[in-house]
Amino acid sequence: MNKKIESNDLFELKSITQVTAINGNIFAVLNRVDKQENTYFADIISINNKNEVKKWTDGGKNVNPVQVGDYLVYLHNGDLMRMPLSGGSAEQLTRDAKISKLVSGKDGQTVFYQSSDSKIPAKFETTKFPETRRVHRFDNRHDGIGWVDDQATDTIYRYNIKMNQRNAVYSSKYDLSLQDANAKQNRLLVIKPTNPTLETESDETRAVYDVDLTKDTEKQVTASISKGEFSYASYSPDGQKIAVVGNDAKYPNATVNELYIYDEAIDKLTDVTKDFEGEVFGSITADFIQNEGSHLVWMSDTNFVFSGVTHGHSVVFEYNGHDITKLFEGHCHVVDLTAIDGEVYFSLSTPTTPSQLVQLVDQQLDVKFDPNANFSAQHDYADVTPFETPSKDSKTTVEGWVLKYTGSSNHLPVILYVHGGPQANYGESFFHEFQVLASRGYAVVYVNPRGSTSYGQEFETGVIGRYGKEDFADVQSGLDAALSQFADLDEQNTFIAGGSYGGFMSSWAIGHTDRFNAAIVQRPVSDWHSLYGTSDIGVRFIRKELGKDLYDEGGLEYYWDCSPLKYAHNVKTPTRIQHGEFDMRCPVNQSEALFTAIKQTGTPVDYIRYPQSFHGFSRNGLPNLRIKRLSDIYEWFDKYLR
Repeated sequence: MNKKIESNDLFELKSITQVTAINGNIFAVLNRVDKQENTYFADIISINNKNEVKKWTDGGKNVNPVQVGDYLVYLHNGDLMRMPLSGGSAEQLTRDAKISKLVSGKDGQTVFYQSSDSKIPAKFETTKFPETRRVHRFDNRHDGIGWVDDQATDTIYRYNIKMNQRNAVYSSKYDLSLQDANAKQNRLLVIKPTNPTLETESDETRAVYDVDLTKDTEKQVTASISKGEFSYASYSPDGQKIAVVGNDAKYPNATVNELYIYDEAIDKLTDVTKDFEGEVFGSITADFIQNEGSHLVWMSDTNFVFSGVTHGHSVVFEYNGHDITKLFEGHCHVVDLTAIDGEVYFSLSTPTTPSQLVQLVDQQLDVKFDPNANFSAQHDYADVTPFETPSKDSKTTVEGWVLKYTGSSNHLPVILYVHGGPQANYGESFFHEFQVLASRGYAVVYVNPRGSTSYGQEFETGVIGRYGKEDFADVQSGLDAALSQFADLDEQNTFIAGGSYGGFMSSWAIGHTDRFNAAIVQRPVSDWHSLYGTSDIGVRFIRKELGKDLYDEGGLEYYWDCSPLKYAHNVKTPTRIQHGEFDMRCPVNQSEALFTAIKQTGTPVDYIRYPQSFHGFSRNGLPNLRIKRLSDIYEWFDKYLR
């Protein structure tokens, strides 16, 4: 009999990402979690046409494989490395460069990379003689990083790999993101804000600029969308067209991303995916994949292949310069993709397949490499079944999934899990935490309420100004539908959990219903008023999501009405609160206030703080604390089984 998935299997499972074509072979990054070092490792591998695997690096974090002439170039722990593709030792080209992005110059000898000269430690480190920190900027912190160094400069360097020479070519003291380069034409693509010097509010624009390094000029290729928020840009091979992903911010904080083509010859930006009901590129909420790569690859000067997410699963399209053709759609999450000689390859994940490299052949998938083949042969994954139900107001359909080990019991206790965001979505991707909970005898029910991505614009904006209304009804409808459609679920043993927006929803739920045996509230929003000025996204996020600013007439009362903390005196559900101490998205005061309020009711409640942990630590935090967090969840729920 095979084993079920356990917490410590996190250290056995591997994911394959950042697939790219080099010398006619697939190169990729193989990711793993190391228990002894309590950290994340990534190595570069290659797979040839005989499906033979070769390992190129060993130890540390090795990412961003790029071919430059006869060399493999990549990043090792944030520094630039080169290694002969014919064989030989790797050579370190930079020291303490803190490189955040590496792109090929596409001339066979050049790469471009971006690095920062920030003097502020990336983490909240302690020193014997600390210095004061003076804050000037409106946006002065960033979750996962810490406090923003407003004196730091981001610089883009050109590095000639053959000559071993570098020079700085572009810099900025404000948010800057290198996207692509064309060394032959001496051009760069960067994304940056259009009004970075604003003093009294955030500049939320993110525009794409085509930089001509020869003329020392730059052109905003997204100028026709003045308030646009763009996140991706790449040149066609001939440099005449630019693929761009982003949105026009028409629906603040909840505008669906589209794919645009900028044509250099006619100076025009055209939306080519306006008819796609989903999110271009897109993501699916999960906790396993590390170091995602590109969702778009150029096949020629006019054609490219790209992925999107719709209704919680991935679609792969080809654009031929005029029209879009669907190449593949399946119950999976396409993590990233590449192409060799017109053949498309991508890494994918499904709820029961942690990670695979596949080739797309006639709309079918041919597995080229499965890093978990031996593990999967010895283990059974919990089954996943989709379901749907009409919303309570009959205006839409709520989709969800039930994950459970079939046949293990006729009375499975049920955990209703709510995703973060709310502009995010659950879907067809591997979720280690859910598998672990299923192995403990639970069925996990997860749904996409209004506000979720991948269901179109109207669905995504359905939560704006409506927190705790239709979204709350949708998650309850999803649970009710699962209980009625799956005979082995036990309606006498139901629980709720969720983090971030899911923390809001789980704490909102227990203030409005007593239907759950127990709750796990993770890194929540409990009080919108106090979050307003303490979160790294507080002001701009809240005023958009709630549809009103704190200082608008009636704003304070409205914020309180929308806060789970207002209803905490009603809580009769035993509650455990989990929070990372470094969280700058939903700071720990949100949990502290909720714990204090529930504690006064006499309802069983406790509060676990996880040190050295940012907002997303359940996905990328210290591995030992990820494992501890999981045991804290099922320990609490086990205690309240009936």
